[in-house]
Amino acid sequence: MEYQLAEACQNTFILFDCLEKQKIDEEFLQEAQKLLKKENRDDALILIGAQSDQNSLSAQMLVLGWDGTLAEFCGNGSRCAAAYLFQHYPGYENYFLNSHRLERHGEKVYSIQLPSPSFELNPRFVSEEPLFGLQYVETLEPHLVYFGKMGDEELLALGQEINRRKDLFPLGINVNACEVLGSRELYVKTYERGVQRLTRSCGTGSMACAAAFQSKGSVHVLTPGGKLEIDLREDGIALKGEALV
Repeated sequence: MEYQLAEACQNTFILFDCLEKQKIDEEFLQEAQKLLKKENRDDALILIGAQSDQNSLSAQMLVLGWDGTLAEFCGNGSRCAAAYLFQHYPGYENYFLNSHRLERHGEKVYSIQLPSPSFELNPRFVSEEPLFGLQYVETLEPHLVYFGKMGDEELLALGQEINRRKDLFPLGINVNACEVLGSRELYVKTYERGVQRLTRSCGTGSMACAAAFQSKGSVHVLTPGGKLEIDLREDGIALKGEALV
């Protein structure tokens, strides 16, 4: 099985080009998980279902976690997919991933436009309260947000404790510690449910924190792995930052 190594803000991936396929079987997912662990990366990105015309290319992205589950989405991974599509399938005016627009801003910077975040509890991810005093935000992925300083060990312990509560969070949930650095600047650390540990950066987590912080405008998010720019608009939210394949 051929694959590419990819990275966005030190959030690390292996990427499989299966664009000619419409779906992936269980055997492929099992082999992909083995390779993911062999490479010691955060997630596996599997691109499938390419559709194209003279002007546009669209694809679907599956996100396979370290634990073998499929995530709803991955913000940093989507920008790695953008980097791959722009570089390996050039010549189109428009690029879409899971129906969301991708854009390139220079050689290494990419963005994706997503729907507006939701603050309404989703019964798929949260069976009932309590939420441990944290705020729920859904940016395609489910997140809990804490505003304030929190050490890595403390966040890791909190994330593990919360994700053991399958009665409350049947599919697991991401947990973010968000520190306000300025009027439009945040520092975000994330415990990711699919990886089951802290990662160097989380795109959907950064968007969740930005949305919990303010309703409109741009927010610069610093993560342990690098910088992201979040743009909160009336018609959605955009995630922008570097990505390498």
